[in-house]
Parts: sequence; structure tokens; C-alpha cells
Amino acid sequence: MPELITFRNFHYKEAIEKGTERLNDLVAPPYDVISEEEKQQLKSRDPNNICHVILPESYEMAGKKFREMIDNQTLVYGESRCLCVYGIDYYRPDTGEKISRYGFVGLLKLEEIFPPSARKGIIPHEAVFKKFCEDRLQIIQNTNANFSPLFMIYDGNGAAEEIIAKYTKKKPYLQAVDREGFTHKIWEVWKEKDVKKLQKIVKDHDIIIADGHHRFITSLSHSKNGGCKYVMALFIDFNDPGLIIYTSHRELHDIPVKNLEEFKSCVCNYFNVLDIKNFEELKVQMDKNKENKIFGCYLHETYLLLQLKDDIKPEDVVPGDKSKEWKNLSLSVLHSILIEKCLKVRKNNVTFVKDVNQGIQRVDQGKIKALVIVNPSTLEEVQKITKLGEIMPQKSTYFYPKPLSGLLIHVHTDKIE
Repeated sequence: MPELITFRNFHYKEAIEKGTERLNDLVAPPYDVISEEEKQQLKSRDPNNICHVILPESYEMAGKKFREMIDNQTLVYGESRCLCVYGIDYYRPDTGEKISRYGFVGLLKLEEIFPPSARKGIIPHEAVFKKFCEDRLQIIQNTNANFSPLFMIYDGNGAAEEIIAKYTKKKPYLQAVDREGFTHKIWEVWKEKDVKKLQKIVKDHDIIIADGHHRFITSLSHSKNGGCKYVMALFIDFNDPGLIIYTSHRELHDIPVKNLEEFKSCVCNYFNVLDIKNFEELKVQMDKNKENKIFGCYLHETYLLLQLKDDIKPEDVVPGDKSKEWKNLSLSVLHSILIEKCLKVRKNNVTFVKDVNQGIQRVDQGKIKALVIVNPSTLEEVQKITKLGEIMPQKSTYFYPKPLSGLLIHVHTDKIE
């Protein structure tokens, strides 16, 4: 069963003394969404910006800088161990609607998550790639700390709502505004009664790793060599209205077809193809038919709507020994049938883009041959596939927005545990 414990909430001292505007100069987005240009901007903004630690010039410098920040009390912690409520006020990229999402943060006990038979209530939904683990392992070995919480989801039917609401009525303990204008807020939870209720929620539910698989695996590896047995994690209920999944669209760099008619000929045995006037109409049609195996495609200045034919059963066409449920996922159909079987596009000629407008622009600029536009996976699909002991296809989900780096920090020491 998953185990949650309290932690010493390390944070920037100036966040308390000078407030939001000062903290904005010290925190950063998650390391994996920071461009090289933004990394340099963040580092030049302040010598104590957390980017100096999470994306250092060398791993040794990360450890040295972090220890200096603790020694000179740039980073401090409270007297009481606690859990935290983490709230984000943000704007939906697709509609501009203002929305809020709330969860709670604590230390989750590390357990084996691969293979499925080893799991004890902590479930991955994506594959892990060794090259990405090596970098994060060096960071944790040199700093012995977590700089942003892993993103976990659970089906709690609103079990934490009452506790969260009690704290969010008060002034936040910490508050920062990120690069997109989203407000991140922290409240400390130290009352024993509330802590125990949140611990029970984690204990009683399967916990799915939404984002942070590589950091989980590297923390687990570090724990086996004398490191911390817990990792800082943010827990969000499936039922929180602010929990929304976005997606990554597929960029095709090389298609062995010469023109639009040839493209249609390649896919017509498996897909119904409809010409669409513009992107706005394509979005409407994709939203109307999101329960179906449907994709948008942009190439040769033309929008197409592709829908899997009714007589095609993915379980009979998609290769491999995956379950029928996995083979019927839209992304399984996309990669195995449309991209690989119909278009003969190799995996190394497929990349991913979150911003559909950026993908369309790249087609127009001749940087890619085509953009395949996909509907997001659903929470129900993630839950169904993980319960079967399987993982979702690569880049199935993009949980947005992500928690900041440097807003909450967990330092691994013997005193903490």
C-alpha cells in the first residue's frame, strides 16, 4: 500500500520576507520544459535561481551551489514537519477559461514499479528511457534533494476536498507567478488530524504516476545506494475539475508519397478521408467525434479528417501481444495502422509537438512533411490500461500545468527520516 509521510518544507527565505515578486525571480519551470535560451535567462535573472541547481554547468556545481544556499540560509525550513496543499490558478490554452486545480504534497515511499507484479499500489503509465534517467540520477546524487514534486493522480471521489478547502480559505504561505501568468500557491498542513486523513487517502488508493517517471526511477535507484526512501509528490484527485489532460501531436518528417492524392490512396483501405476547409472546422469535427478513432492531418496546405472504418477491428490489425483494450486506443491505431502500416513512416521520423499551431507552421515552412493532430487521451483510458498492468503508448498524455521547481524543496537527510 502507498505510504505518505510529512516533510521539512525547504523554501526560499525571501519568499516569506519579500513575497511573490521576489519569489518569481527564484523559481523555474520543470527542468524538462526549459529551453536553452530560457535556461540562460533564468540564470541571469538571479544568482540563486533554482535553475543553477536543476540545470547546472556541471553536476558537481549543482551540489556545491545547493549546499551554499542552505548554509547561507537562502533556503530555510520551518520547525514543524508538514504536508502542503498546492493550488494553481491557470488559464486553459484551448479556451482561455480561468480554472483552479488543487492537490496535496508530501513524501511518498519509493517502491518497485516494474515489472507489474512488483507493484504495491504505485502505478506507472509511461515507459522510462535510460538516457533521461542518467541525467536526473546525477542531480540527485550530487544534491540529495527533490526540487519539484512528482505529479500523481488517484481516484478519490473528492476525498480530500474538505481538508483542502479549509486551508485554501486562508492566505497562502508561499505564492509565485510563472512565465505564463499562472499563480502557484502553497499552504502548510501540520495539524495531526488533517495529516492523518490525507495519509489515509494515499494508503487506500492506487496511485498513478502522471508525470515524473524518470525522477521516480532515479530516486528509487538512489535509495538503493543509501539515499532517501521517499520522494516528494503532488497528489491530484481524478475528480478535480482542474485536472485536464492535453496531448502531443505527431510530426512526420518523411512520408514516401509525392502528393495529396497519393497520401489518400495510402490510407483509404483503413480510413475514411474527408477534406476540411480550415483548422477551425477540423477542431469542431474532432471534438464531435472524439469517442471514435479519428485524427486530423495537415499537409500540402490541406486539412484532412481521417476516421478508422467501422469494419476495421484494431485488435486484428495492431501487432503484438498487448490487450484488446490497448490495441483499441486511438494512439495505438495512429502509430500501428496509420503511421506505420499505411504511410510506412519509421519511428525515427516521428517527433512530437504540444502546440498545434507551431506544428502547422513547421509544415508550411517545409521543416516537416505533415502534422497529425490527435485528441487527448482520457483519464478513464489511463486508469483502464494501468489496471491491466500495461503502459500507455509513448506521449499519450500531457498533464498541464506542471508544478514549479524551487517552490517546495525536500532535502534528504537522516534528520528528515
